[in-house]
Amino acid sequence: MFELVLAGLVLTLPAGLLMLRHSAKRLPPWHKQPVALLGAALIFGSLAANVWGFGIFSGGLDVRETCELTLHTTYDQAYRDRTGADGTSYFPLSDACNEHVGLVPAWVNPTIAALAVLAAGALVLALFRIARAILHRGQPDSS
Repeated sequence: MFELVLAGLVLTLPAGLLMLRHSAKRLPPWHKQPVALLGAALIFGSLAANVWGFGIFSGGLDVRETCELTLHTTYDQAYRDRTGADGTSYFPLSDACNEHVGLVPAWVNPTIAALAVLAAGALVLALFRIARAILHRGQPDSS
């Protein structure tokens, strides 16, 4: 799974940066160009996927070993079952050794949410700009 997240980041981040760079050289401002907005959506989406991958694998493959050998704390399976902090949810990410030690850093969930909102906003704006360009094709631009 980690390789898939990394491959997605390696493939989409340069594509998004190239789209932004290409659009920055054009006459209209970059935020009015659908290609630049799609590039921004790719960048934000790939960063969100990378942060999600970091968070989902923050406990390691064997959580009991991570808690006991790396963090030197007790592993409480009953607490994990009772609260749902067992690493099985996709969002919000929660994985804990016990009630006092969490494995997912506190910044991961808000960062994923913010990047996802930015990616969705850029994508919606790009689709709006594309639809507007198609509907107003052949008409003089009034803006």
